Order: sequence, then C-alpha cells, then structure tokens
Amino acid sequence: MTDTTESADFIAGQKKLCEMFGVDFKRVEELNSIIAPLLGNLAKGNLKIVNEKFVDITRKLDYWWDIFRVSASSEANLAPKQKSLLELYSYLVLAEGIFSETIQIIAFILVENHHDIYDVEIRKFVRNYEGLNNLSLSQKMQFVEIHGFEFVSDACDRDLRNSIAHLRIIVNDDGSMVEITRKGKTGKAIKDMGRKTDYLGCVCAIALRAVHGLLGKRLEDEKQKT
Repeated sequence: MTDTTESADFIAGQKKLCEMFGVDFKRVEELNSIIAPLLGNLAKGNLKIVNEKFVDITRKLDYWWDIFRVSASSEANLAPKQKSLLELYSYLVLAEGIFSETIQIIAFILVENHHDIYDVEIRKFVRNYEGLNNLSLSQKMQFVEIHGFEFVSDACDRDLRNSIAHLRIIVNDDGSMVEITRKGKTGKAIKDMGRKTDYLGCVCAIALRAVHGLLGKRLEDEKQKT
C-alpha cells in the first residue's frame, strides 16, 4: 500500500494550522503515523462508515464556525457579558459536537483494529460505531489516550467543559468569568477563552485532516485494485 503519510495536500494543511496556532508539528507527525496503519487495516465497509461520519462532522463544523465568527467579531457589537456567554457556548458546542465526534471516529477505528472497549451497562465489548454511542465521552477519551492519541484527547479542557455544561460559571457585566465550585463557593477566574477554543478547534481540525487525507489515499488504493 502507498505510504499515505507522505500525502502532501492534507499535511500542508496541518502544517498551516500548526503555524497559526503554535502547535508542535512533531506531535502531528506522530498522530499521522499512528492513524495511517489503523486505516490501512479497515475493511471496505468500515471505510464507508468513517467517510460518512466525516461528512457529518463537517456539517457540524460549519454550524460551530458560524457561532465562533459571531463571538470573535468586533462588528457584532456585543456587550462584554454577551460576548463571554457566547464564547462559553461556542466552547461547549465545540467540545460536545466536533471534539466528541472526532474522539468517536478514532475510537471506532481502534475497535475495528481489534482494540477492546467494554460497555459496563450491557456487559459486552463494543463491536460497532453505534455501540460507542452508549459510552461516556470520558471513557472514550481514556480509550483513545491509552492507544497513543493523547494529543487529541488532551486538547479538551475537561474541567472547563464540565463547568460550562453544569452551569457552574458566573459571567459578570464586564465579561469576566468566575468558576463556582461544587460546594457553591467562588473559584478561579476563567481566562483565555479565545486561546482555549482556538487550540481545541485546531487539534480537531488537524485530527480530522489526518483521517480524511489518509482515508482518501486508502480509497484511491482500493479503486486501483478493482
């Protein structure tokens, strides 16, 4: 099979993202080198599933991008509090939508490469994409992490995601944000939301480019065989 890690198009895109957001490209090269053989082992039917899920994520990415553009735009004339609230929502949508689906695609690729993940509720190992829907995001993040995908799983600030999802953040009129502890006490100030969102979005885009780029090469190889 062709050495898909040398596909120039998607790697050029990854490099550009790394330059824009200050990501170490060596970590991206490691990511590509892990994904390539895993995709190479997938059956044809599973290649179709991965491609369909990628298309679905792209649709969600377009939706998220509309939200992010408004929150980052100086022309939106948002009050400081409104801007901060939109930033929090943008991060949550990114974490729960794009990031979660990216993790699921990687988890599915691992499952189809005979790596086991156990569903405690039904007391069976997961065998297909739908089965992964029953598992928590946290379990899937741990699963991909132990198989070498720390670069992707670590991109999401889990504490921040939980604080947003469980409404444990106070947004003041001046736009400043403060986390509330589970005991109801004032916690740490939340800063650099833009940077956190940029980084999570960047890593998701890099991982998805790897899957799509390497998948494209694998599909080309399959066509040449027929």
